[in-house]
Amino acid sequence: MIKLNSNSKHSIATRLGLLAVTLATVLLNSHYLGEEGLGKVALLQFGLLLVTGLAGFIAASAVVYVRRSHSPSEFKWFAYGWCLISAFAASSAGVGVGVIPEEWLYHSAILGLLQSIVVFHAQLLIAIGKIKQHNILQLTLTTFLLLLVIFEFMVQNNTTPEGFAKSLGAALILTTLISSFMLKETWNAKPTNFASRKDARKMLLKYGAQGQTGSILQLLTNRSNLSLLENTIGSSGAGIYSIVYYGIEAVWTIARAIAPMVNSEVAMADNRKERMVITGGYLKLVILFTLPLVIVACLLPESVYAWIFGINGIAVPLRLMAPGMVAGAISIILAHHLSGVGLHRWNALTSALGLLVLICSGLLVIPKMGVHGAAISASFAYSVQAISMITVWLQKA
Repeated sequence: MIKLNSNSKHSIATRLGLLAVTLATVLLNSHYLGEEGLGKVALLQFGLLLVTGLAGFIAASAVVYVRRSHSPSEFKWFAYGWCLISAFAASSAGVGVGVIPEEWLYHSAILGLLQSIVVFHAQLLIAIGKIKQHNILQLTLTTFLLLLVIFEFMVQNNTTPEGFAKSLGAALILTTLISSFMLKETWNAKPTNFASRKDARKMLLKYGAQGQTGSILQLLTNRSNLSLLENTIGSSGAGIYSIVYYGIEAVWTIARAIAPMVNSEVAMADNRKERMVITGGYLKLVILFTLPLVIVACLLPESVYAWIFGINGIAVPLRLMAPGMVAGAISIILAHHLSGVGLHRWNALTSALGLLVLICSGLLVIPKMGVHGAAISASFAYSVQAISMITVWLQKA
């Protein structure tokens, strides 16, 4: 039986706190912005995720590995520069291919740049073992956002998607400053494990590319339905689906909290048998927590969701997503197992397969079934991806 250590418990507690604060923000958005406004906000956030996804090739998980052998002073300006390039490249590409509206071009670039810097700083905190500070930083950002949205909507009376973007920008600026303060004594610190003469920038490119390709493909799998809905039935459909997707994310809370521990423990295990036992134990734990959440989400009537969010049409898509919610939780754990043993390419391949299934099925069913079709295509994609990952895990990991 897997026993959770203090960092694991702190991560789960932080995730639950993030869930509560994010729920409060979502409720404010749903009641003040309505379906169409929610859709626009969801597409803005998609733009930010595209930026941070591209920035992550340098300034994300690879930072933790490179920090073992290099001082942050050796690569910080390279990482900052890449974040800047990514901000305008990814937002321009997103507008160019039609996955984010042109009106959000500069918002996506500037806010995405700030968010990328926060992610970079957070990875540096992880690299020096400051897991709790990393968790606090995440909670700080979401709390600032909630407070600023309350101020913008209720005090300033600016109940528009642009008002939300303004609040998000202020929250990101404050969090960037706080994260910089957390790291102020560490920029010239020595390597955490050993010194290396290898070029830190080349190492970031190598290991970042391996890990981030799968992450970007997974991001597209999770969020492409928003663009498909926007381009077929309009912003209102994307708005309803954004609430449905929030429900899915809520169900995945425990899986996302536990996943980093899977990566860490599997990477330190001495043999395959030990790795399989570790991941198998965490899988049982995640399924044990996830299934009751899925059942509750499916049993709640539409009237309850309408009362909570002020929007109709949420219950049925969530029920259609039930298989996908369970499959997604399994995939989250297995993806971190594969990362822990260096099989990043299989994460990328299975994410690519999920994205292909999502787009092909979505193009068939979304024009006819709207949000219900989006839920069906997503559930199908997550299920195919999970089956593929289980196969890889059993045969190659």
